[in-house]
Amino acid sequence: MPSADQLVADARKLIPMLKAQAADIERERRVPADVISALADIGLFKLLQPRRFGGYEYGFTEFVRLNLELGQGCGSTAWCATIAMIHNWLVALYPLEAQQDVWSDRDAMVTGAYAPNGTCEAVAGGYRITGRWSFASNCDNSTWAVVCSMLPPAGDGGAPVPGWMLVPRSDFEIEDTWFSAGMAGTGSKTIRIDAPITVPAYRVLTVPVINSGDAPGSHVHANPLYRLSFTGAAPFTLSSVPVGIAKGALEDFTTMARDKMASWAGGPPRPMAGLHNVQIAIADAAAAIDAAELLLLRDTRHMTSRLAIGDLPTLDDRLMFRRDHSYAATQSAHAATVLFEALGANGGDLGSPIQRAWRDTNVAARHISLAWATTGAMYGRHQLGLKPDGTF
Repeated sequence: MPSADQLVADARKLIPMLKAQAADIERERRVPADVISALADIGLFKLLQPRRFGGYEYGFTEFVRLNLELGQGCGSTAWCATIAMIHNWLVALYPLEAQQDVWSDRDAMVTGAYAPNGTCEAVAGGYRITGRWSFASNCDNSTWAVVCSMLPPAGDGGAPVPGWMLVPRSDFEIEDTWFSAGMAGTGSKTIRIDAPITVPAYRVLTVPVINSGDAPGSHVHANPLYRLSFTGAAPFTLSSVPVGIAKGALEDFTTMARDKMASWAGGPPRPMAGLHNVQIAIADAAAAIDAAELLLLRDTRHMTSRLAIGDLPTLDDRLMFRRDHSYAATQSAHAATVLFEALGANGGDLGSPIQRAWRDTNVAARHISLAWATTGAMYGRHQLGLKPDGTF
């Protein structure tokens, strides 16, 4: 098993290849199989997978570190990779029988679409469902999917509850609905189940159970990693990718600025490095990126320290994590924006990686789980003694 440092080093070596393919990946609106294979070859997707099924059982600090590297090469690839990695953690929360179904192929890849949708009927041994589920990133490369439906009440007077259902690729179609200004290469298309299928009960988990710290898989695997709640831990998945994208943009911008001549209104072209607004943009972006990275790594290390003593993150911890997930993504978008704006009209050149980073970070930061207007307010409400709204 490679060390975490080796995995990070191997991911870093892939950055030039990812940079070279980023424009094609965006144009094709999906990550190609050969890029997925290159990531699999270094063991990337085994990061959070249980050792019982050939994985490494590393934690969220290592997870964030990998995303920070991959994002520097291609934001869409990093997003798809992180979706695959987090789902190997999520599958480990299910009953053993479900895990055995998925990992009968140790290299299985899972996508997910979590907004409740479709029809759901309780039947003998499980649930019968149909529906459409949008934003299933990396679905083209996935062999399984998690979809969400409202489960019928278990008894009289009960209320429906959202359930996450594991379905194999043979049970769903992919509808090509992903045409986005940013993160275009993630292939976040729509999963469609037109003819009813039956999902066995052991492949269904309710959202409250997933977030309970006592999911069935926590009794299968001894590592306390599998006691974490999805809502408090999983957003590290999405928040760290735009930080990596912004880091890559800063490196590209700085390299360009060292040698490029820039037009300016006061006379003939002059060295870009001598322009005050360029210098300030570098400082501004670097500070924002450093702050985002430090917050995420501080939080994952704190989370790991809680697990090491047998505790789970407290409510205060989880709300701080959620604040920092959103703030890190927001600062990443800010960093990419100041770099993009410092290029003037030249920044709009579609051959420039800076404009892609600007589009990607701004779209990523607007993901529903990272939106500052709601996530920041959730933290603020808690600090003011009010009940927080949202997922944490």
